[in-house]
Amino acid sequence: MEIMTRDFGKIEIDKSDIISFNSGLPGFEKLEEFILLPLAEESPFIIMQSVEDPDIAFVTVEPGNLIQNYEFEISDKTEKKLKIESVSNLLILNIITIKDDFKNSTANLSAPIVINLEEKLGQQVILDDQRYQVRYKIFAAAEEVAE
Repeated sequence: MEIMTRDFGKIEIDKSDIISFNSGLPGFEKLEEFILLPLAEESPFIIMQSVEDPDIAFVTVEPGNLIQNYEFEISDKTEKKLKIESVSNLLILNIITIKDDFKNSTANLSAPIVINLEEKLGQQVILDDQRYQVRYKIFAAAEEVAE
């Protein structure tokens, strides 16, 4: 199947790689199908591209690339909705907000995207956990080392 993307133009995708977000994402409720595309070889960033709207794509990253010990709990309702039987089937992503000055770019750690890779189901989960920031500076650790 061919789709148009924001960052890569027209590409061929396998329909079986489409991840369904049955209630969309907050602010994008009408968009329910996304595909994950690596930004570049060796890059930690993954583009989460809407299949339905070529202009909608989110830059994401696995939280392990940003911080250690990123843990949270999800509700039984979400677990059931995503048909989660094992954490080994899960991919956790955080949306990145790219700033004009790239070193000021941030990650939303308080609303991870949880994807059941086996079932191809996803949902953005809003955490009630004060440990995680909405605008975590992704280069914060590098700044601390430099100081």
